[in-house]
Amino acid sequence: MANQKFDLVALSELEARAKEHHFLKSFAKSVEILRGVLAMRLILQGDRHFQTINARSGLARSLRAIHQYDECFMLYSENIRIHTDKLGPDHPQTLRSLSRLANTYFAAGQYENARPMFVGILASRIKVLGRDHPDTLRSRSSLANTLSELGMYRESAVLHQEIIDDRVRVLGPDHPRTQLSRLRFEIVRKAIHSA
Repeated sequence: MANQKFDLVALSELEARAKEHHFLKSFAKSVEILRGVLAMRLILQGDRHFQTINARSGLARSLRAIHQYDECFMLYSENIRIHTDKLGPDHPQTLRSLSRLANTYFAAGQYENARPMFVGILASRIKVLGRDHPDTLRSRSSLANTLSELGMYRESAVLHQEIIDDRVRVLGPDHPRTQLSRLRFEIVRKAIHSA
């Protein structure tokens, strides 16, 4: 038992090191470390333990950074399955895992797959968290960005304008997320005039 505690402490230290590598954009090293961490957590804690789920998510995040999308899809899908089973389909953690998968489809350029996911996640987050929750605002932004990538510039612009209005009200006019929404709106507005 004492050995297992040491192993769990060592795994947490390795995860912290992997996060540093990810932050420093040394993604391959982060992936290498996190593969080992996940394998050990599966042995020591099982596939449904929250630290195993977090390790799976961390590995997927680093894999996405090096465009290893197929494995990301599998890892995030496994977390979604576990969260849905343990917590239900509308639990904020389940929705967070769904959002990570949808963002991976977006990063992979698979916008047609990302769009219905973002629509569903947004509807669930509005119902569960409310319209003004930061996660809900991020979901609307993700949907607006996806619509833009699909060439649906007018729909995207309408959604971006709503996001700006809400972020000004909730976060303030100078918040970095509000500023980012304004920038995205301008990009979409220019695309409308160029089309």
